[in-house]
Amino acid sequence: MMQKKSGLALGLAFSMLVLGAVVGCSNNNDNGSSASLSAKRVLLISIDGFHQADLNYWIGANPMSTLAQLVGTGVVYANAHTTTPSDSFPGMLSMVTGGTPKTTGVYYDDSYDRTLYAPGSKCAGTSTGIEAVYDESIDFDDSKLFSGTGNGAGVINPANLPLQKDSAGNCTPVYPHSFVKVNTLFEVVKAAGGLTAWSDKHPAYDLLNGPSGSGIADLYTPEINSLITNGGIVNGVNLSATLAQCDGTNSLPVKKVSDYTTCVPAVEAYDDVKVQAIINQIDGKKSDGSGTPGVPQVFGMNFQTVSVGEKLPVGGYIDAKATPNSVLNGAIAHTDASIGKMVAELKAKGLLDSTLIIVSAKHGQSPIDKTTLAMESGGSGNATVQDPSGFIAMADATVDSPSSFTNPNSGSVYSTNGHFQTDDTGLLWLETQSNAANVVAQLQSNASKIFADKLPTGTIFANSINSGSALAAIYGDPTSSDPVAAARAPNVVIQPNAGVIYSGSSKKIAEHGGGTVDDTNVLLLVSMTGLKSTNVAAQVSTTQVAPTILKALGLDPTQLQAVQKEGTAVLPSLF
Repeated sequence: MMQKKSGLALGLAFSMLVLGAVVGCSNNNDNGSSASLSAKRVLLISIDGFHQADLNYWIGANPMSTLAQLVGTGVVYANAHTTTPSDSFPGMLSMVTGGTPKTTGVYYDDSYDRTLYAPGSKCAGTSTGIEAVYDESIDFDDSKLFSGTGNGAGVINPANLPLQKDSAGNCTPVYPHSFVKVNTLFEVVKAAGGLTAWSDKHPAYDLLNGPSGSGIADLYTPEINSLITNGGIVNGVNLSATLAQCDGTNSLPVKKVSDYTTCVPAVEAYDDVKVQAIINQIDGKKSDGSGTPGVPQVFGMNFQTVSVGEKLPVGGYIDAKATPNSVLNGAIAHTDASIGKMVAELKAKGLLDSTLIIVSAKHGQSPIDKTTLAMESGGSGNATVQDPSGFIAMADATVDSPSSFTNPNSGSVYSTNGHFQTDDTGLLWLETQSNAANVVAQLQSNASKIFADKLPTGTIFANSINSGSALAAIYGDPTSSDPVAAARAPNVVIQPNAGVIYSGSSKKIAEHGGGTVDDTNVLLLVSMTGLKSTNVAAQVSTTQVAPTILKALGLDPTQLQAVQKEGTAVLPSLF
């Protein structure tokens, strides 16, 4: 934890931030830098599930916390929103590409592509269209934290990936980095001579390497859905030992605890592994503590602890004002202290004053108010929702036909001829475009049964059941000649009533993916020594993080293809 400074928290100075250092600068101690602020590196942090309301509560209750002190030298964007869908993949890509799913082509980690072939099919025949799954199921062995050689290298099994025909007619696997349709800031920084690094929850975050496949020099991806008992000691953290702390008061019932997402002490230890990776990088080493490549110009990680604390039935909030219960409060405290370790290490190495720190979230979590929770039969909800897929099946029997491929990790058979993906939203991809009107009519006539008859305030949608030109304006037109939209854009998106989760699971009380304010209004804090503490009320998007990072490093934001296509601006009140 940082030490208290005299005067206001962190002693506010300077009224505006002037940034302009060039990537590739020396990684030596930065004491004695020029009077005008310049960013020699950027530390980007995602606290998954963290709302702006969480930041308000936390810094109010804990004025000497790390986040409160970063606010003291930072700009808080109180009306910042992540993407809709508020899934991890599009939410993270927004911060490193400057684009929404319409441009990146990535709508979910479990989505659909009308041009790809099923794993194991050898691209045989003329039938294409496959559920494109990029989660732990693409690992060689998702029961192990690292199932390949080295720290995360070689852990993706190409046999579990969708297939495509290349220009020469060869059938090749589509790795996550090839699935994204635009470049990432890691590629831009690396091309300028800068060192890049990132740590995340699945090997599938190879996605962030961008189309080149090599944007991140040090990608550290311990598998969060691996078994705790297989953890051992990693980066000095005894992961296996945390299973003994999962006593039911901070987890699912002990007999159901298996991976790190089922117990708060376990996920805290999992995050600790990645925190140590960041500290190693601040010390000029690789994420695993080996080598001396130097301090990255862009690096960071995502935290999972808060998200797990929000989703587990023992966690969540005690009221609609986002007051965390004891389990969630402890999860926030642990994350705050972890960021404090990074800040302390930057200070110890003489790097804090020249490091821009950005804290945001891939997604929020819904609902904050547990009294509004509604789920399918068997779930934790206060009301019972009917599964919308049943009504879709009535309208279009081609949806969710099985492939011949069964994933060895998940045991799942992938969907062909269309796909329906649900969390606290519903995204429907059709292979036969003429079926869309029939599907929409069926859903609309059963809107009350699927709890999609009261559009929540603050969404990007005009209706609860969205399709046609209004949806195409947001996500692209699947009937158009645009290759990204034709392959990836959904035909129908269901935005259910606030608090609805399309799941019958008793293991969670919150979820993300939809477009409610609880899902999308995330914290966005940009902090640096000498920056005046400011609160910006204007609405901004997490897509603005990527061009802001590049400008802070003296690079041209328009080198990002998504910035060009969407005209994404840098964040206000910084330059």
